[in-house]
Amino acid sequence: MNDQVVSLKDLGTMLDDKIEKAAIAAVANLTGNSGADNTDRATGGPDRAMQRRGNVTRDRKFTLTDDQKGLAAARFVRAIAFGKGNPETAAYFIDRVYDDDLGDEVKKALLAGELTAGGALVPPEYAAEIIELLRSATIVRRAGARTLPMNNGSLTLRRQTSGSSAAYVGESQDIGVTRPGTDLLTLTAKKLAAIVPISNDLLKFTSSPAADEFVRDDLVMEIAIREDLAFLRDDGTEHKPKGIRNWIAASNITASNGTSSTNIEDDFKDLLNDLEGNDVRLIRPAWFMHPSRKNHLRNLRDANGNLIFPETRGPSPTLYGWPLMVTTSIPSNLGVGTNESEIYFTDMIDVIIGEADTLEIVASSEGAYVESGTVKSAFSRDETLIRAITMHDIALRHDVSGAVKTAVLWGQ
Repeated sequence: MNDQVVSLKDLGTMLDDKIEKAAIAAVANLTGNSGADNTDRATGGPDRAMQRRGNVTRDRKFTLTDDQKGLAAARFVRAIAFGKGNPETAAYFIDRVYDDDLGDEVKKALLAGELTAGGALVPPEYAAEIIELLRSATIVRRAGARTLPMNNGSLTLRRQTSGSSAAYVGESQDIGVTRPGTDLLTLTAKKLAAIVPISNDLLKFTSSPAADEFVRDDLVMEIAIREDLAFLRDDGTEHKPKGIRNWIAASNITASNGTSSTNIEDDFKDLLNDLEGNDVRLIRPAWFMHPSRKNHLRNLRDANGNLIFPETRGPSPTLYGWPLMVTTSIPSNLGVGTNESEIYFTDMIDVIIGEADTLEIVASSEGAYVESGTVKSAFSRDETLIRAITMHDIALRHDVSGAVKTAVLWGQ
C-alpha cells in the first residue's frame, strides 16, 4: 500500500482523465479509429472557430441570417441587464450563456467598452444594426426620409430659398448674373429615452436565439413608437424634435372639404396642388393617415358598387401610385368633437433625419415605469428596466414640400 496522500482535487482530475479516455476509446471502437489524434481539448487559444473533444468537432461560428440582425446588440443588452452595469458580471453572463464566436465578440466589447453609470454605450457596429431595423419599424424612415450622420451633435445644411433666373439675350449682350437665395438649416441632437421592461426570466442562462430576438424586438419597437410620433407631430419644444407637421408652411395647411366621395377626392387634389403648385419635384412622395381613414378609403364605392380606391387594399397600400403610410401617431380624436383627424402628403426626399450613431443602455431592477397610465414597479413584477437612449433630429428642407388636411371627419 503506497502511503502517498492524494488530494481531493487531484483525485477529481484523475477521474476526469479516466472518464475522458474511456469515452475516446468507446468512440474509437465505434468508428474504427485508433483515437490517438483525438485527445486534444479545446484550449480557447487564438483560433476558437472550432472545438474538438474526442472524435467530435463542433463549429463555434455563429452566422447571422437577415432576420437575426441586431442579435449582437440584444446579447449586449441582456448582459448589461444581468450585470446591472457591472462589466465583469455581464461578461460572466456571456460566458455562461453563449458558446460561439459571436459571444466571444460581445464579451470583448463589454470588457473594452465605454461604461456609463449603471450601463454602457452599445458598440457603434451593434447600434448601427438597431438603427437599420428602425428603418423598417418606423413609418417615417420607411417612407423614404434621408438619414445623415450627426455624430458631433449637430448638422448644418444649406438650402435654397429662392431660385436663380435665366433670360434670353441678344448677340453681344451681357448675360445678367443672378444667384439663388439660400439660408442654413441646422439640426441639433435631441435625446430619446425609451424604457423597455424585460422579464427576468429572459435574463436567465438560456442561449435560445428566441430570447435574444424578443429583447431586440422590444427595444426596437419601444424606440420606433415614440420616434414616429416625434417625427410626425412633435412641436420642437421641451427638448423634442419638430415633426414634419410643424415644419409645413401655413399656406399648405387647409381644412377638409367634407365627407362625400367627391369631397374626399377634392381633399387629395388639394394636397397634390399644394406641392405641385410650389414646384415640388415629387421624387419620393408619401401619404400619412390614421388607420380608420385608410380603412374608410379601402371600402369606399361609387354609385355602381365599384371600389373607388382599390389600391388601398392589400399589405402595402398606395394612393395614386404613391405609398400610403398608416399610423396611430396621427390622432383620430382631434377637434371639439374629438372625432377629427389629419392627412399628410410629403415629398420624403426633402425630409432629413440627423442621426448620432450612439445607443446608450442603462439597466435597473429597482425603478418604476408607467404603462397605460398606471405606475408599475419593476421589482414587484420581477423585471429589469432597460433605458435605451439614442439621439437624432428631423427637418423638412423646404416648408412647401408637405401639405396637411385638417378636420378630416370622413372615416370616423
